[in-house]
Amino acid sequence: MVLSELGLGQSCSVVRLGDQSMSLSLKRRLMALGFTKGSEVRMVRSAPLGGAVQLKVRGASLCLNNRLAAQIHVEV
Repeated sequence: MVLSELGLGQSCSVVRLGDQSMSLSLKRRLMALGFTKGSEVRMVRSAPLGGAVQLKVRGASLCLNNRLAAQIHVEV
């Protein structure tokens, strides 16, 4: 499952970031934001028409565009 498929209020943990096509700098940036293996993430809000999602990660509130959220693999 990917992060963009998570339902509102649902929590999950990060399994892996992207695939081989994702740049190393983007993976590092996501890890710096708190998206490391095993991190708990909660879906707070989703913009209409799939524009962006608001997430709670390690006590911080973050927004990611839906395309980027679709590259973060999670398990519920």
